[in-house]
Amino acid sequence: MLLIWLGGVSTYAQAVVDTSLTMPAIEITASNIRNESMGFSGRSWDAEEMLKLNAQNVAELLSSESGSYLKSYGLGSIATSSVRGGNAGHTLLLWNGLPLNSPMLAQLDLSLLPIFAAESVRFTPGSNTALWGSGAIGGIIDLQNTADFSKKVVVQNKSGIGSFGRFLQQNKILIGNQKFQSITRLSLERAENDFFYNVGRGIPDKQQTNASFKQHFIMQELYWKINAKHSFSLQYWGQNSNRNIPPTIVQSKSEAQQNDVVHRLFFDLKGTLKNGVWNVKGGYFNERLDYRDQQILLKAESHFSTFIGEMSSTWSPLKGHLFLAGMTYTKSMAQADGYKNQVPEEDRTALFVSWKYGSKKYNSQFSVRQEFLDNTILPFIPSLTLEYYFQPEFKIRGKFNRNYRLPSLNDRFWIPGGNPDILPESGWSQETGIDYTLKNKKFVFLSSLTAYHRIINNWILWSQQPGEFHFSANNITSVRSYGLEPRVDLSYTFQKSIVGFKVGYDFVRAINLFDLASPYMTAGSQLIYTPVHQISATFSMSFLKFSFMYHHQLTGKTKGINEDVDTFLVGNFRLFYQIKNKNGKAGFFMNCNNIWDADYVVVERRPMPGIHFMTGVQISFEK
Repeated sequence: MLLIWLGGVSTYAQAVVDTSLTMPAIEITASNIRNESMGFSGRSWDAEEMLKLNAQNVAELLSSESGSYLKSYGLGSIATSSVRGGNAGHTLLLWNGLPLNSPMLAQLDLSLLPIFAAESVRFTPGSNTALWGSGAIGGIIDLQNTADFSKKVVVQNKSGIGSFGRFLQQNKILIGNQKFQSITRLSLERAENDFFYNVGRGIPDKQQTNASFKQHFIMQELYWKINAKHSFSLQYWGQNSNRNIPPTIVQSKSEAQQNDVVHRLFFDLKGTLKNGVWNVKGGYFNERLDYRDQQILLKAESHFSTFIGEMSSTWSPLKGHLFLAGMTYTKSMAQADGYKNQVPEEDRTALFVSWKYGSKKYNSQFSVRQEFLDNTILPFIPSLTLEYYFQPEFKIRGKFNRNYRLPSLNDRFWIPGGNPDILPESGWSQETGIDYTLKNKKFVFLSSLTAYHRIINNWILWSQQPGEFHFSANNITSVRSYGLEPRVDLSYTFQKSIVGFKVGYDFVRAINLFDLASPYMTAGSQLIYTPVHQISATFSMSFLKFSFMYHHQLTGKTKGINEDVDTFLVGNFRLFYQIKNKNGKAGFFMNCNNIWDADYVVVERRPMPGIHFMTGVQISFEK
């Protein structure tokens, strides 16, 4: 029945032909196996696509272009992901292949990740801990920076204004030649976010207060082709984000403020071998968070630094075979008022190996990982993926792997509540899918159906235990997640126009397996802020210089901490107009979000804005 139904519904495939089928002919890169691992139906956006979408951060991009559920606390506020029934710590954030997740919280605020910082963004749902390590349970978000050595000079400016005092200014300057490239990115964004929202029937609308946001961003990238076999890159990411924390619907006022300061340094050295490449890269990440609330005389400061070094090699000794072997070392340390006089440190070493084989009919990939934490041996992590082509356009895939996530530094060392003996989350997951592709000169039909199942034991929750007056971190439950992800992507080209239509449905069951008193959850109940049903549809059209897109999304009812979050429908509209000549481009964009003025919340008691706009221009000069 499933196969019959697939013919009418099906889904979203990665590509017409998997790269492993043409493995002998492709150019091998240091991270090829990890970035293009099999068994997934991922989604990627290049710079041109992100320009037309005009999303300003990763949270905005994923909320409109993927099936993941974004837990947003409101415009300009915190946004975290819930992918396939996982929590925010189950999504791994990468920058050029190095993890950005905070060692203190094991997660990252997606609203603080500007997509202006990357040339491309890739989102891959599903577990991949064997290749990427702790936290890659629900999915991976990878921000990539690359250089175009064919360019000599590129100057770009993007300016925008929008509702609620929103202002945006971005500049990109590229100078270089075929041996050396320098790319500088500068950005300023601010907003008052003083929108009106509905409090209740018969009560006048209330204006959001203490919600302003301001962010400064700078990135410097240097790329050098040392010779025909070696290349080197060095990148710096600096960011300062100041935002006020607005009151909830049941609060009269708020004076809370948060300041996030980020310094990230990354280097990458690559060299070619006879049948492959080797790669040495590393990063130093330094982040500070200052939270203040004058209303309750609270001042909380926290700071962490992380050093990551990685060596890997990819080679193809035989036709159709591709191997990867590598080692990663990570050292993290943190300071916070909650640690009292402690300065927690964490040393992790990981060894990973992967073998990928491709033929005309089937592909396989086997990966293993072994990590060590402070001289403690962590669980051995294997992963096996198989793909089989019934026909060139019809593929079935399956994946079986082990998962784990280490407790954060706060889980282990926070006083009170930290638990030095807390165990890592661990479990097994299975995934299977069918991809079907049909294309000709004018018509492209991409479809897939993915089914998955996952059990995570020793799930970490902060809860109030009997006899305690504070919350503490404990392995108090296990969670079983399973679901279906059908996708369909159609496009038709006629004359000088392209019409596209995408539709996706996410059925997610994330079930708590034990009765809990605090937080109160019965065995068999759905996890909070995890909708069972989510449907999205996108219609797009490009004609000559115009591009148009309308995205509509329905999110089903979900359980909150104190009250349920009702079903909501949101529609977003995008318009882009661009003219080009020999030396440059000029474009006009306009976004209309929540076009039907829906009254809704994603997180209880945190109102979302009604209809709001953003418009602006982008000018680019190239030589």
